[in-house]
Amino acid sequence: MKARAERLAELLPEAEVDVLLVTDLVNVRYLTGYTGSNGLALIGAKTRTFITDFRYVEQAAEEVHPSFERRRAPQDLVEAIADALPADTVRLGFEAAHTSVRDHERLAELVGERVELVGTTGLVERLRAVKEPEEIEHIRAATVLADTAFERLISEGLIGRTEREVAIALEYDMRQRRADRPSFDTIIAAGPHGALPHAQPREVEIRRGDLVVIDWGAELDGYCSDCTRTVAAGEPSDEARDIYELVLEAQLAGLKAVTAGAGGR
Repeated sequence: MKARAERLAELLPEAEVDVLLVTDLVNVRYLTGYTGSNGLALIGAKTRTFITDFRYVEQAAEEVHPSFERRRAPQDLVEAIADALPADTVRLGFEAAHTSVRDHERLAELVGERVELVGTTGLVERLRAVKEPEEIEHIRAATVLADTAFERLISEGLIGRTEREVAIALEYDMRQRRADRPSFDTIIAAGPHGALPHAQPREVEIRRGDLVVIDWGAELDGYCSDCTRTVAAGEPSDEARDIYELVLEAQLAGLKAVTAGAGGR
């Protein structure tokens, strides 16, 4: 966590800000370790401040990296930012994609004319894009967990179970294996229903021969897996086999083209 904050501070001169206000909770967790639902961080060359309200003081004491000063604030955390800024702060960066108009207006009112607010985009995300070895292990563990739950689901069979029942069973199994939660709403879609990009599981039984789209993932220790599989419930029909072969042929042709293009460059 300390190294991440230091790397972020090194990006601030490029963004022409003295301190960055981090409010997106995913970014806050990445920088501080905090997993609660109300918190923010201030990062500068010599600034490492975490702010939350009274409900999360104990949680922050356990989770937030000790390199951060921890401050307690009203539930509307914007109210505490001005007092937490170093006296020499002239330009305060904020995450433009994660700051509401209301919070921006209130923040401008509180910091006054001495501090200029500067919108920034993607500073923390730039760091997050390059995964550290520990992060890769977290992602791998989330993938193994989800795959194991999927294998058990398939071994128990799909025929006669509703899409909703299958979704619940898969999510329950992942939870049993210590997943924090599903990465997203699980998709179980049989037959023509599988053509919908984000199909919702229905109270409809899966029939023998149906092709079933299963799109699922597990969140573990803050990192997510995401996988999609299309499986046959029992023996697929001749039509389903033909469609499968057609799609497979198209995928292989696409892969061959991409590989050839990369080799040409």
